[in-house]
Amino acid sequence: MAITENFYCMEGNTSVKNLVKTLATEITQNSGIYKWALIYPTSIDALGSAGEAKKIDLITDKSITDKVDTVFTVGSSNDMCIIKATTSFGKDFYIKIDRLKSDLNKEEKKAIINFASMHTYSVGMGSYGTRTDAEVLALMEDYTAYVSAMTKSNSLNNIVLQISNKLNADGTDLDIPKNVQTEYNYRLAWYRKLQTEIKDWLPVQYWLNITKDSINLVLRGDPSADVDPYQNFLTSYAYIGALKPVEDSATTDDEYNFGITVSSDIEPAYSHAYGERTATGITDVCMIANKIGMPYQPHYPAFYSTNSFMDKCNVEGSRYNHKKRQFSDITLVHPVDMERGKMQNVLAGDASAINDTDRLVCKKDTDEEESYKKFKITAPYSFLNNSANHLYCLAIRWTKTE
Repeated sequence: MAITENFYCMEGNTSVKNLVKTLATEITQNSGIYKWALIYPTSIDALGSAGEAKKIDLITDKSITDKVDTVFTVGSSNDMCIIKATTSFGKDFYIKIDRLKSDLNKEEKKAIINFASMHTYSVGMGSYGTRTDAEVLALMEDYTAYVSAMTKSNSLNNIVLQISNKLNADGTDLDIPKNVQTEYNYRLAWYRKLQTEIKDWLPVQYWLNITKDSINLVLRGDPSADVDPYQNFLTSYAYIGALKPVEDSATTDDEYNFGITVSSDIEPAYSHAYGERTATGITDVCMIANKIGMPYQPHYPAFYSTNSFMDKCNVEGSRYNHKKRQFSDITLVHPVDMERGKMQNVLAGDASAINDTDRLVCKKDTDEEESYKKFKITAPYSFLNNSANHLYCLAIRWTKTE
């Protein structure tokens, strides 16, 4: 794609296994003068490569059985990277992307509980016997679910992100306490539930645009892994970066001007890690800090909107305005600071009668012509949940020609 405008954009697809590496490559290698810097690992080739395989032994008490398998080899992937943005405001910020261990489903969680409880059994008259690990494994009806729980590899339906303006002492992680990172992060998901037969070869489509200041990213899990009524594959959105001033005369915002929002398949953690008003980074936009330094503050979207409960049946755009559609900038508002700035290279508008990836043209046939691609965010949790109209769609900036 020949890029002639003041941003880089790309559409592509990859596998879950290679997703982090692919995104890091686009952001830090392929985006030309707009590229961000890869901080960790030091080489892009170290991402996505197979980590050291581990042997998992389900037996911990040295008991033995030949009735079921008890030792398994589990592979892993090196899917954590840290990327640095140096904004046009002259400040450095860091984004951490990681593909963590897969979640446990209900059956797997239940199997873990059953494994523990089956070590003891009643023999009557208030007496109890005990079983070894081997005996329990041989008796378990949900043995397969227990094996699945104990041999989980990297997640197949989400990656997690974190932002910071500082690194730790050795430059290998963000300067955020481990307990906060473990319990509270921003989960970007492209699927709800996947069948156990699906592995990390699952395809994921992506669309992104990049400037020195911001990234707009759309991910979609391949619908081929889903079945009717097709409610498991998701279209999700992430914004990472700085805001532009609400107007040219606005007070300079540079020190803490960096934020993130992602779309998730599950309800976000409502952490108080930074006080009662701590951003989720999912149902709001989390900025590094507010005007005078309160960290990780929630900001909410404001844009032109009709009533979300309006009885609407539009099939062609405006009948009064040459079939045009109204999309608007997204201004972020803090509960105390109020209007802070506008998200860059993304608009919000009515999704009626527009297909995903349809091209929208603003100021057509003028020197100021801009092109966008439309996406309806289907992930159940996103910053649009706390907007004037959660039914609206997003349009990310795209090149005029492809």
